[in-house]
Amino acid sequence: MKNLLIKSAIASSVVLSLATVTRPVMAASFSISIEDAGKQTASYSNLLNYNVQNFDASTTGYSAAGLQWTGVGSYTNTLIVDKDQYGGANGTGKYFDVDTSRSGNGQTVSTLNLTTAQSYFGLWWSAGDANNVLEFYSKGTLVERITTADVVSYIAKLPNNTSTSYYGNPNSPTQNKSEPYAFINFYDVAGTFDQVKFTNVGGTGFESDNHTVATGYKSITGNVIRAVPESSSVLGVFAIGFVGAASVMTRRAKKKSVLQLS
Repeated sequence: MKNLLIKSAIASSVVLSLATVTRPVMAASFSISIEDAGKQTASYSNLLNYNVQNFDASTTGYSAAGLQWTGVGSYTNTLIVDKDQYGGANGTGKYFDVDTSRSGNGQTVSTLNLTTAQSYFGLWWSAGDANNVLEFYSKGTLVERITTADVVSYIAKLPNNTSTSYYGNPNSPTQNKSEPYAFINFYDVAGTFDQVKFTNVGGTGFESDNHTVATGYKSITGNVIRAVPESSSVLGVFAIGFVGAASVMTRRAKKKSVLQLS
């Protein structure tokens, strides 16, 4: 019986290793939440080692060279715009945009390359439209992809019929009532990411502000619209391994057979 337990443990560890290595690239690993309507910043007290980029000190206009975020990383191919009905948190300063028409340079993608891998990203996603796409990468591998359609769907699922309060610029309630404005939190519960890509193909803009990164967080806060249990995939594999070992022991007891590992 002792040898059987040892061999069962070995078999379970092999299963665990294989499942970890072969984890699907796009397996859901991000928990996502939306702050209350009108809120335009992250819950800073919940974040560990966080940094915020509000773009207010950046030069207005398009830059192919991009923008440096001191101590955090750098953006490529950037467009900075003065506040208007489409963006500018709290109705002041400047904001980040991806817009072919405004840039005048065919800008469809801007990328944030992070010096240190992070586990949290948040942004005030303003004036969301059908052309906006947000992607997260880890060492060149796509690990998460979110579109405005996803955001609209998430907002629609919020309780107590609060979804309508997210439409229109909260800093000027009569402006742009047809598009959603929301601060969105992205928690990578299964790992980290080192690149965030903003894409907008079409004649519209992908407007955002108050980009926030953090190496860690205390808990998942805000109105959770997609939850992924921490370490769920690993726990699931452990459960499989345990069941497998128990199954082997049961067969051993019934058949008195010898377990062979090749």
